[in-house]
Amino acid sequence: MQSLKLKPGEFFSPEIFTLEGFEDLEISTQIVIRDALNRGLEVEVLDRKNHFLRLKNSNGFVQYVKEASKTALDSYMSFLVMENKTISKIVMHESGLLVPEGDSFGDPESAFVFWKKNSDRKIVVKPVTTNFGIGITILTPHASEEDAKKAIKIAFNHSESVIVEEFAEGNEYRFLVIGTETVAVCNRVPANVTGDGIHTIEELVTLKNEDKRRGVGHVTPLEKIQLGDTELDVLQQAGFTKNSIPPKDQKVFLRKNSNISTGGDSIDVTDWAHPFYKELAVKAAQLVGAKICGVDIILKDLEKREDYRILELNFNPVFIYS
Repeated sequence: MQSLKLKPGEFFSPEIFTLEGFEDLEISTQIVIRDALNRGLEVEVLDRKNHFLRLKNSNGFVQYVKEASKTALDSYMSFLVMENKTISKIVMHESGLLVPEGDSFGDPESAFVFWKKNSDRKIVVKPVTTNFGIGITILTPHASEEDAKKAIKIAFNHSESVIVEEFAEGNEYRFLVIGTETVAVCNRVPANVTGDGIHTIEELVTLKNEDKRRGVGHVTPLEKIQLGDTELDVLQQAGFTKNSIPPKDQKVFLRKNSNISTGGDSIDVTDWAHPFYKELAVKAAQLVGAKICGVDIILKDLEKREDYRILELNFNPVFIYS
């Protein structure tokens, strides 16, 4: 067990996004350690691999924190409901909140039948219980049966059941709810590069990945953009290869999902968010009894009250801006 406490006058700058000696911990846990120490608390790292901390103040009051956001403030049941995308969708739908149309399935055959009935639409296939964009596939209208079966198989590789639902059009925003307030909003943009008319897409990815904030394994604010099969498939669908040289200022996307964990960008838009959406996020969090929650909402205009879809609730909502 490792115990830390700053001496009087010592202070970690918020501009430092990785803590020396703790680079192996998730970035969210590093932030908790930094802020707790800056507030004069004693921090004990009880289990590094599980990102399990114990915080103590001068009066002996103790709080346990796992993975930065799992605390005594939230019940275990709240965590389980947020973890299960099917259940959280049911809870929100029953309370009148808008969620993507779809269903969950426990076997590949029934999932395929549902997709086939809706194959003229853009469809998302995803595991019920994963995070970080793992196992998610977006199928275009009239996708091939082979691609649909592949997407369903990938999702089942990560979960005992999967969700097949409509693709909600718009921009994706994550609303950070703490207690009864939305304290931050970020626009999550899929992994991308911007052309300069000189470099290939592969070279542009390498240049963008030189940003010190990008790393691998969720230990830095942003993740490096990869050029694996998924990214190459997305490029091919858009008429590019990794050797293409996009024109100056043309944005080229390498992913369809906007997860930061797959190389996406995160832009602070807190001040532009309409109060309706901030209140909506708080209501969604309260429905599952969550005190700390990330609410992912798809909408077309953040500044106007319009149509929306709540994608999911997150129990570990890391907020770092690009």
